[in-house]
Amino acid sequence: MNARWQRAAIFGGWGLALAWLWWQWPQSPALALGGVLALLLFPAWSIGLQFICLLLAPRDTMGALPRVSAWTLLRAFLAEVGWAYRIFGWRQPFRTHALADDVAARAGQAGVVLVHGYLCNRAFWQPWQRLFAAHGIPCIAVTLEPAWGSIDDCVPDLDAAVQRMAQATGRAPVLIGHSMGGLVIRAWLRSRGAAVGQGGGEAQAAQRLQALVARVITLATPHHGTWIANFSRSVNGRQMRLDSDWLRRLRAHEPQALAARMTCWYSNCDNLIMPALAATYPGADNRLIVDQAHVELVFDPQLMRQCVALVQRA
Repeated sequence: MNARWQRAAIFGGWGLALAWLWWQWPQSPALALGGVLALLLFPAWSIGLQFICLLLAPRDTMGALPRVSAWTLLRAFLAEVGWAYRIFGWRQPFRTHALADDVAARAGQAGVVLVHGYLCNRAFWQPWQRLFAAHGIPCIAVTLEPAWGSIDDCVPDLDAAVQRMAQATGRAPVLIGHSMGGLVIRAWLRSRGAAVGQGGGEAQAAQRLQALVARVITLATPHHGTWIANFSRSVNGRQMRLDSDWLRRLRAHEPQALAARMTCWYSNCDNLIMPALAATYPGADNRLIVDQAHVELVFDPQLMRQCVALVQRA
C-alpha cells in the first residue's frame, strides 16, 4: 500500500507541475517555474514543519541532553531532506523488492528481522540488508500493512516473518525496529504471550520472551509516544501520542525481563520524537546518538556497526 500511494503521489506531483507550467508559462514564466519548484520541494516543506515543531515541543525534564545549535538543526534538516528524496522518492515506491530476503542458516548465527516505521516499507532497510549480507547474517525485511490502521493490525505480518526466520535458523531472531516498528515489536511480543498476566506471572513471561526473541533493538521508537502525533488523525498516529491509552495498556503487562533484552537508540535532534527521551525504555540499554535526525540516525555508520556487533553476540 505504501509503495502504491507513494508512486501515485510522485506521478500526481509531476502531473500537477506540468499542468501548472503549461497554464502559467504564457502569462509569467517566472511564476510557472516558481510553482513547479514549490511542488517539487514539498518534502522539504514538510520536514521543515517537523523541525519547527521540534523547537515548539515540550522539553525533556529528566536528564541533561546536549543542546542543539542552529547550525546543527540546519545540517540535520538538509540531511533529512536528502534521505526523504532517496527513500520516499525512489527506493520505497520503485525498489520495494530490489533486494530479496536472506534466510540461509549459518551455524550458530541468529537471524535478523527488520521492522520499518510509519508510512515506510521493506525497501527502507536496503543498506542494512547489504550490511548483514556482508557479515553473513540471515536477514528478513518485513512490510507492514495496513498503512494507516492500528499498530496491532501489523502484528500478523511481523509474526509470519519471525516464524519464517526462526524455522530457517533454528534460533530466536534479533528484531530491529525503526520508529513505529519498535512499537509493533512490543505489540507482537504481547500477542505471543510475553506479558505478565497472560497465563502466568513474571517468570513465565520471561521464559516465553526468551523463546521468542534473542534481542530487541529500537531506533528512534516513541516508546512513550511523541508530541507531534497530536497532529495525526490516523489510528496508528493517535496510538503514538504521548502517554496514549494504547501505550499505557501495552506497558502495563510487559515483563521486567524485556528491558534486559532491549537496546534503544535515541537522539537529541530527532525531528519526530518529542521529547527526545520518549525514545528510551526504562531499564534498557538506552544509547544516545548526538545531533542526528529521525531517519538520518538509522543510517549512521557507527550505529550500524554497533548493531551488527549486538546481533553477532546474540
